[in-house]
Amino acid sequence: MQASQAQAATPQPIARHAARLRYASFESRIAAGALDLLVMFIIGAVLVIAGSLVILISSDFERVDPSSTSINVFWSTAIAIAPAQILYFFIGFAWKGQTVGASVMQLMVIRSDGRRLGVIGSVARVIGFLVYVLIAAIAIVVAFAFRSSLIIAGTAIGVGLVLIILGFITAAFDARRRMVHDRIAGTVVVRLG
Repeated sequence: MQASQAQAATPQPIARHAARLRYASFESRIAAGALDLLVMFIIGAVLVIAGSLVILISSDFERVDPSSTSINVFWSTAIAIAPAQILYFFIGFAWKGQTVGASVMQLMVIRSDGRRLGVIGSVARVIGFLVYVLIAAIAIVVAFAFRSSLIIAGTAIGVGLVLIILGFITAAFDARRRMVHDRIAGTVVVRLG
């Protein structure tokens, strides 16, 4: 009796055998990503609108100059966009293994061994996503540094975009449909149902 209770208390993998997992298709992952981009846009828009309303009210609907406090609030909300979007992914992965896009497309992110992500797996997954941000940031910095040469600046941006796109396209050719951030985090995306 105690052995069955101990078994029930331990977290069970979602799937016992990797052969039983139905990996998400490349197309469904792209659709889920597009929905997540929409959610990220909404998060950013809500924060910018909130900061703008503070400035608008502070300026008595543009009759006087806004207070410095309201301007600081606006910039705080603008700066909060990136952390809010990272938090969106972290909470979704840690709580259910799904973002809004993955939920709509009936996908779930799990560890390669079939267990749920949890907090550590969620952190690894978000770090995997940030690799794309790092590539884009390096391309932008190089382009800015060589802004006097259109060819070098354009090449830097082009190479950055190609690397990011290749990171996503690898899923089309991988047997388990893993993208670069899946390999970094040790995760796979599976279909539910």
